[in-house]
Amino acid sequence: MAVPTMPTIEDWRAQVDKELAGAAFDKLVTATPEGFAILPLYTEARVDPGLPGAAPFTRGGSAEARPFQICMRANAGNIVEQLDGGADAVWIELDDQAAVAVARARGVHVVGDLPIDGVGDVAGSGDRAIRGSEDGASDGEASDADEEPPMWIGFDFIGDVLRGRRPAPFVDDAMLGSLAAVVQDAPDDPATRMIRVSGLPFHDAGADAADELALMLASAAAYLRALVDHGVAIDAASASMWAQISVGRDTFGELCKLRALRVCWHKLFAAAGARDTALTALHAVASSRTQSQRDPWVNMLRVTTEVFAAALGGAQLVTPSAFDEALGPASAHGLRVARNTALVLREESHLGRVIDAAGGSYYIEARTDALAREAWARFTQIERDGGIAKLIVSGGLRERLARSWAARAAAIAKRKEPVLGVSEFANLDEQLPAEPPAAAAAPPPAPALVPHRDAEGFEALRGSASREVAIVAIGPPAEHRARVGFATALFATVGLRAHDLAAGSVPDIACLCGSDERYATEAVAHANELRAAGARKIVLAGRPGALEAELRKAGVDAFIYVGCDVLATLTELTR
Repeated sequence: MAVPTMPTIEDWRAQVDKELAGAAFDKLVTATPEGFAILPLYTEARVDPGLPGAAPFTRGGSAEARPFQICMRANAGNIVEQLDGGADAVWIELDDQAAVAVARARGVHVVGDLPIDGVGDVAGSGDRAIRGSEDGASDGEASDADEEPPMWIGFDFIGDVLRGRRPAPFVDDAMLGSLAAVVQDAPDDPATRMIRVSGLPFHDAGADAADELALMLASAAAYLRALVDHGVAIDAASASMWAQISVGRDTFGELCKLRALRVCWHKLFAAAGARDTALTALHAVASSRTQSQRDPWVNMLRVTTEVFAAALGGAQLVTPSAFDEALGPASAHGLRVARNTALVLREESHLGRVIDAAGGSYYIEARTDALAREAWARFTQIERDGGIAKLIVSGGLRERLARSWAARAAAIAKRKEPVLGVSEFANLDEQLPAEPPAAAAAPPPAPALVPHRDAEGFEALRGSASREVAIVAIGPPAEHRARVGFATALFATVGLRAHDLAAGSVPDIACLCGSDERYATEAVAHANELRAAGARKIVLAGRPGALEAELRKAGVDAFIYVGCDVLATLTELTR
């Protein structure tokens, strides 16, 4: 009996080409926003990711599996509820003394944002938080812990400037160097970290994963250089820093982003001469860029996949977002759902109990390696061009990320990047839990970055469009049903309600729906009739092909089809 041979990759490609009629393999290759290819099949990885707890730390900074901690945004009004509800850590403002007191009394991990005062006042706030509040806990409890709980404090002048919270001089050498005193005065405690390296401003402004990592590395390099130049030992400087990163909706891509960050972090700190180069202080935050105001309940699903990616990516702290956060201050219900989502993933799905659960996947290893290499190449180019401070002050960073956002926004407008509940499956009859806030009157002044949300273009148009669309069906239902459904759903994304054309009515916007064959023989006549009847705008569902010139001459203003620029087309229609 003959022993069957194992198929090779060439055999597989040949079968694909045969089944999908030639050149099919290339058609199955997609590109990431960073510019590298995602293949339909991966074979054995050519890179060794190493072991957990060993350089280059792709598989984690520790060889011990430790479930992630759930870090919830909190304040004096809800911190007790957050902790009683299952949060292990809190993200608070350090000038909220009541919240600080509760956190210290409970002995929980604290992520602390600083008030925006002078440098001395900020340092004083951090110092008070580290040493605890004399007021005690507002709920009357005391900590039983013998050791001080971890505290990661947000001294992050770069992030503050990019958020518009501080002026541009805060990123010059002298001001960054002033952080040396903060580090030198901090307790000699590995659980206390003073300098935050955050990717959130970059992500919110539209950065792809490689730019987010590259700009985080450039920020880390700027802080490291300033601390060492002002007398802080390299090991003390590296031990004072922690990382904060956004996690978006591309589950595998974001998982790889966290793994790639550890690789690049190790490479940067090793090059600087630090002995401990493992990134073991990583705070992952569910993306605000992916949050929608319309159909906000879909945000629950988005946050679920984002927490999943953060956990499998190896973050120590994970902050899930409330589903109604884009509508204003998160409700107690929204925070509870977010917290419970993370609890279920951790306690019932056991995420985090296996070290680097995605490790060993040929796809994950290849994508992690490609992303780390691209991020490192971009980081070194930023350094050759003068570093991140120069990039910020010159306005170059804002321009760079504006271009990135424009490319992403174009894909969203064409629905190549769908936003569920907004650009796909919009519900015109939904009842929102709160009214959407008014849009910002103007972007923040440079060099601050302009934050965006994926849904913002569709939501802005949906809020202003109140007209209805009359559907003009051509031919029997079997011929027009598919395009009627397509057009109805597409118009709903910007708030236009479609209905059948009533006899004798004069439509404001009319949409022709039928088969290509019907268009060839009847569309021109229908368009002429609608224009003569007084229709303000006429649309045709489908690609016009060779008929475009004739249809436009008859009065057709626009064409809607899969891949069209929905926002540009419907913006023109609703004017």
